[in-house]
Amino acid sequence: MSFFPLLLFLTVGISYIVSINTEAIISALQKFFPDITQQFLKLLITLAEKRNIFGLFGLVISFYFATSIFTALHAAFVHIFDGREESIKKKALVYLLGVPVFTVLLLAIYLFGSFVSILLDVIKSFELWRHIEEIFGFVHLKFLLDLLTNVGMIVQFTGFLMILFILYKYLAPHLIYSSRIIFYVSLLIATILFILSMLFNKYILIASKANPIYGALSGIFAFLAWLYLTFGIILIGGRMLFYLEELEE
Repeated sequence: MSFFPLLLFLTVGISYIVSINTEAIISALQKFFPDITQQFLKLLITLAEKRNIFGLFGLVISFYFATSIFTALHAAFVHIFDGREESIKKKALVYLLGVPVFTVLLLAIYLFGSFVSILLDVIKSFELWRHIEEIFGFVHLKFLLDLLTNVGMIVQFTGFLMILFILYKYLAPHLIYSSRIIFYVSLLIATILFILSMLFNKYILIASKANPIYGALSGIFAFLAWLYLTFGIILIGGRMLFYLEELEE
């Protein structure tokens, strides 16, 4: 229930303060979710383009409900860390800074994707790149080269890693002081989410082709299932940190 207000705040709010095409914001968000939400995303774009009608009051309301996704995740982390008490100050920071920090991360991922895209275009313009493509084509590994240089996949995996590291570093109430341990856990969970995302997309594609009518109608339920799986996997990473505390000690 808090996820739609979060997306609403991101698309409308960012369009107020930054001169970025709302469709670019949506494309950055879409990299983290299965490709099953076209009508849902079109609604967000429409609201963002009519932000004057939406108004500041609606933006505040969407912010209020959007914070629930971070407070709920924080509460879940506290639970899997056996009810470890957290200060009221940190709870307040989670409530106030959860959405703004996520917004900054989204902008960083968007800028990173643009940078990677430009960098790859420059690299591919060199003569050496053509020779590399010929070599990979000769050994029948051209698909591997295309996979490694897929901007969308690079941004998706990096985005997963950045978001998870910040969640585990600052939201989970662990006593681990080594950022390296947190990074390794974030890397593992990001890899699992990345692989599941690709498999989930394949499944949705097959289901839609098998039955286009029910495939389209089941999109929102598949989206909710994906959120449920993601939430559970993130909590597994938090539980790993709970057990790794003993090893660090």
